[in-house]
Amino acid sequence: MFKNLIYFDSQKVAEYSALLKGERQVDFKRVRKSTSKSVKGDAYIASGNYDNTDEFEGEIVDNPIYDCNEFEELLEKNSKDNYFDMTGNEDFDIETVPKTAIIRFEGMFNIPEQFDMMDLINEFKPMLTAQMDIENEEEEEIFNRIFGKENTKIPMYFDSEYLDDRVGFSKLNSNNLKYQLTELDDFEDEEVTIIAKVLTRKDVKNQPVILFDVMKDLFSLNRAMRRQVEEQEIEGAENIKSEKNVVTLEVLAVYQ
Repeated sequence: MFKNLIYFDSQKVAEYSALLKGERQVDFKRVRKSTSKSVKGDAYIASGNYDNTDEFEGEIVDNPIYDCNEFEELLEKNSKDNYFDMTGNEDFDIETVPKTAIIRFEGMFNIPEQFDMMDLINEFKPMLTAQMDIENEEEEEIFNRIFGKENTKIPMYFDSEYLDDRVGFSKLNSNNLKYQLTELDDFEDEEVTIIAKVLTRKDVKNQPVILFDVMKDLFSLNRAMRRQVEEQEIEGAENIKSEKNVVTLEVLAVYQ
């Protein structure tokens, strides 16, 4: 019940919870609560009911642990065909779990060594700026806004016996982290519980599978801008690849 949330995608969880409840999602900003006490008049007082009503108004407090607990309960009750708790049933096979189904499993995560968000941004921003054909102030403003964005995709591997011979992979939104990026190192050798939606299964054939394109996923460069950069390869800007078969995931929660 009292989870230690490491990552939680509250927006996606709210969307999927609404589907499980069969109702539209409502984003309440404020709430009013009323309490009333009814007193009946006796024989010595004129007959009648007397209501004493108190009203309280306030803002809803964000409670991701409560939301996560509620979401898991909804999955158990209302999503029998699209929810697979791998930890509770050894018969579930990651190879046969349908795409878009939600799974729950235990394992360990790690961030690829070649990914260091701040170092990459600081190192390659001047080099990319010099190589881009920026013709006016508007294009320069757009480019600077890309590098100044507050949310970043973070590549993450998941190792688990429940994934059989595959490795799990996801691109996490940095805004959904409950810890600083540098603090995630403290959890990398510890077992965690993951709730995630299955996206794809990718098999390695003749060459490693590209999972994270630095120019696209980290720097958010569009295709035209990436083509300009690709004309001159930037040393050290390595895409993240896997030599093992992969199951890609949309991670909704990671906790202990």
